[in-house]
Amino acid sequence: PQLKAQVRWIHSLAAGVDTLVPVLQQLGDEAQAVPLTNAKGAFSRSLAEYAVAAMMHFNKQITRLQANRVSRNWEKFIMNEVHGKTCGFIGFGDIAQHTARLCRALGLQVLAWRNRQGLPGNDLADRVTYASDGPQAKQEVFEQSDFVICSLPGGEATYHACGAAEFAVMKPTAVFISIGRGSCVDETALLEVLKSKKILGAALDVFEKEPLSPESPLWDMENLLLSPHNADLTPTYMSQTWDIFVQKLTDFRSPNFTTFKDQVDKSCGY
Repeated sequence: PQLKAQVRWIHSLAAGVDTLVPVLQQLGDEAQAVPLTNAKGAFSRSLAEYAVAAMMHFNKQITRLQANRVSRNWEKFIMNEVHGKTCGFIGFGDIAQHTARLCRALGLQVLAWRNRQGLPGNDLADRVTYASDGPQAKQEVFEQSDFVICSLPGGEATYHACGAAEFAVMKPTAVFISIGRGSCVDETALLEVLKSKKILGAALDVFEKEPLSPESPLWDMENLLLSPHNADLTPTYMSQTWDIFVQKLTDFRSPNFTTFKDQVDKSCGY
C-alpha cells in the first residue's frame, strides 16, 4: 500500500492513535513526512473526573455504604479522607495533568513518571522521574502512592508497562486506576493481586481486548470498579473532538501556516 501524494495532513478524531501509527510506519518515508494530529485534550476533563470518582469510590467505601443500605445496617464506621494521600501518575500527558490539578486541589501529593524529558507540566507534580532513570523509578511511584493512575498511550513502548513487578510493591491499601490504553496493563498480573487482596482495589475503563469477554474473571472481582471504556463518552463527546479538528483545519488553511503546534510524534506513537 502507498499513501497518495496529495495527502498533506492526517487527523484522528480520537486521542489514541496506537492503531493508526503502525499503518503509517509501514507506508514508508512519504507517510512519515505527512503531519498527524489527534484529539489531544478533548477528553482530558471527563477522564480526570472519572479518575477522581474512582479514588473516592474506594476511599469513601461506597460499596460498603451501598451494602449497608441494602441490609439496613446503621454502621457508623470511620470515614477516610484523600487529603494528605499520594497520587502517582504513570504517564503525565494532558489527561494526567488535568487529573493532577484536581488532586492538588484535594490536597494530595503528586508523583509523576514520564517516558520523555523536556515536556510541559512538571510544575504540577511534587516529584518527576523518567523512564531513563531506570526501572526502579517507576516501581518507586507504585510503592509510594496511595493511588496509581495509568494514562499511557498504547504501543510497543508501553505494552504491559504496569505489570507484576509494579503491582507487587504497591501498598495493601492502594488503588490502581487505568484510563489510558488497556495494552499498558498486564491484566493477568493485576487479577492476581485483586484475587489475593494484596491491594485495596482497581478501577479499569480500558482493557487489553474490548469488549471484555463475558468469560473474563475480571467480572467476578468485588474489589474492581469496571466501566466499558465510556469514561469519556459524554454528551459533548463529538462536539469536543470536532471543535479541535475545526481549529486545526483553520490553522492548516491559514496563508501563514507552516506546521502544527501540536502533532503526533510517529516515532513514539503519541
